[in-house]
Amino acid sequence: MYVGRFAPTPSGPLHFGSLVTAVGSYCDARSKKGKWLIRLDDLDQERVVKGAHSNILDTLDSYALFWDDEPIYQSKQKHIYTHWRKKLIKELDIYPCVCSRQTIRKHSTLNGDEWIYSGYCKTHSSKDKPIRSYRIKLSTPCSVSIDDLALGLITDDLCKSSGDFVLFKPDGTPSYHLASILDDHYSGITHVVRGEDLLLSSLKQAKLQKIIGLTNSKFLHLPIVRNKEGKKLSKQNKADPIKIALASSTLFNALTFLSQSPPSELRTQNPSDIMNWAVENWKVSSIRYEGSNVKAEAAIHSTHIQDD
Repeated sequence: MYVGRFAPTPSGPLHFGSLVTAVGSYCDARSKKGKWLIRLDDLDQERVVKGAHSNILDTLDSYALFWDDEPIYQSKQKHIYTHWRKKLIKELDIYPCVCSRQTIRKHSTLNGDEWIYSGYCKTHSSKDKPIRSYRIKLSTPCSVSIDDLALGLITDDLCKSSGDFVLFKPDGTPSYHLASILDDHYSGITHVVRGEDLLLSSLKQAKLQKIIGLTNSKFLHLPIVRNKEGKKLSKQNKADPIKIALASSTLFNALTFLSQSPPSELRTQNPSDIMNWAVENWKVSSIRYEGSNVKAEAAIHSTHIQDD
């Protein structure tokens, strides 16, 4: 059975970019008669904004994005993370890393927005220095492939695009990658739908799933929503929150952005009718991507930002 999920970080309200992901994830799950779950990625409490949990859930409900089961909170999964930390420390080649951000930049090369870790701490003593993280030692080469439902087969060597990545913080808190695959495993997630900007994260997680013996997820990466300056729409770039009062027109714009060609009269329908249409007419093959390095032949399309 198809089981999908939407996993926002409660660091603020949803914006148009996060709505596009939610809509794509919901449509893909419901069109295959699957379940759709909600997980709040609130493990990093420093990023959590008071009231954001309930705001996100209320917004999804108002947009007729109705989930199955009770929402899952990462902050309540710590017993699972503790079990796996003890297990993986015994079974995997994991080493302490004392590198500060400055040290990583000094000894690494940049791959897009991510630094390729050089393995500095594998050859330099960490004695008498504060441990900042624990990294997994990857095999060389470290080939990984995912067969994206829209983009097709994507293969990479993580040694060249990422380097040894973090598994735990010094206090034992799992990294985003480890927490994500463990949460997906225990929730029975079969399909992960997310933005194209998280492609490298998906490759890391697919490799990590294989390394620790978990079933690989299937992936669908959606086009990135950008602002007028061409930057990814995000909380960091001060993206405006979506408005409940404009749910119908914003949903219409999200479906248009995803190249689903909703009929113009749908714009004024209620959110439930819009999403019923969206599920019945969902076509992954219709999704169009801007000229990206992932699929060069992908068609360029216009973005549709919500009405003021």
